[in-house]
Amino acid sequence: MLTINTRQFKRIAYSFLIAFVFWFFIKSEDTYSVNVDIPLVARNLQEQKTYKEEVPDNIFVTLKGTGRAFIWLKFFSSFYDDFKAVIDLSSITDEYNFDLDSYYKENPEKIVLPSSLNLQFVEVLSPRSIQIKLERYLVKKVPVKSQVMINTEPGYIAINPVFLPDSISIGGPEEEVNSIKFVLTQKDTLLNLISSVNMENVQIENPSKLVSFDPKKVNGFFNIQPISETIITGIPVQLINKPNDINVFVNPATVSLTIVGGLEQITNIEPSDIDVLIDFEKSWNQDKQFYSPSIRIPDYLLEWKDLSPNNLEILVIKEIN
Repeated sequence: MLTINTRQFKRIAYSFLIAFVFWFFIKSEDTYSVNVDIPLVARNLQEQKTYKEEVPDNIFVTLKGTGRAFIWLKFFSSFYDDFKAVIDLSSITDEYNFDLDSYYKENPEKIVLPSSLNLQFVEVLSPRSIQIKLERYLVKKVPVKSQVMINTEPGYIAINPVFLPDSISIGGPEEEVNSIKFVLTQKDTLLNLISSVNMENVQIENPSKLVSFDPKKVNGFFNIQPISETIITGIPVQLINKPNDINVFVNPATVSLTIVGGLEQITNIEPSDIDVLIDFEKSWNQDKQFYSPSIRIPDYLLEWKDLSPNNLEILVIKEIN
């Protein structure tokens, strides 16, 4: 009984399949109107011009054709080079508003359809119009900034990363390019570091959809150093904003202090890299003898401490005419 039922089921299935194939070929020859996306391709853009605003990649249109043609189009549209809506920009210098439905009805040859499918353009559904705005094309170089988060083990410090190349070229509409001051790497995280790391092919984030950039990837060096400290001596004291009609002296003229930072960084520090300042105009008081200076150290250092001496004497001598 099981064998007989299986045979009957196969006969019914085959019959249904044959009937469906016949029905499909008959119905696929019927004519239909179908709404589809078609790639929008702009041609004849003037030299040294580019888009000021984004242009749609596709437009939504109604086409007429057989069911079989639309089935082929559905599954093989990516293989058809002759399937696109062309828009001619040769006469556009700054901006122009295209009524797309009227444009393609007046220029039907600009709706390019596969000749083998025998499709016909009917109308544009969306967008009904687009405004093309053009601007002068500009190229410039901008620096690369890191978005790689560095986490070190206690007692170590991450120095500012170095990228190769350290800047890249960007090109696009003048106003957009001028607004971009730097590009960013993609975000990443390096954890628990105690030694330096080389990263290859660090991806650059696209700064704008209207802008092209090159290269797309850079190599990064993340310098990890042990934290150390050293004493810097002979740092000159600078007296600023003093009047021209008096002689002012600082006693002592130099100081020393301790700086804290990466081992390689502090090794190369010179006294001239540190600013010890007293603003005479803001600080001077004839009843006050000793003053505390303000200290400025390079940004890459962690801190300073143990200024010696921490109070300085200002001597004022007025000239007698």
